[in-house]
Amino acid sequence: MSTQIPGVKAYLVDESTATSATPPWAGRVIHVWPDSGCRLITATGYAWTAAPGDLRPATEEERAAYDAQVRGIRRERAALYRQLRGGTRS
Repeated sequence: MSTQIPGVKAYLVDESTATSATPPWAGRVIHVWPDSGCRLITATGYAWTAAPGDLRPATEEERAAYDAQVRGIRRERAALYRQLRGGTRS
């Protein structure tokens, strides 16, 4: 695993979050501390601090899955806003 942390907005995977039942969490970097890890955020908005030794760059598939989840959440939020403003009728 890499000890060098890319800059803000990079996609990283925190291997320390993996369990036998779930894959490791993928996140976008929102803050980097010199020599002491970084702050990541999931597609749903959960933020956590990760240690440099637990991180690796996200694969193309992991980045695509993250982006797809973000797009889905944005679509759902936009639909809800339209509904709350009376823009759609059921």
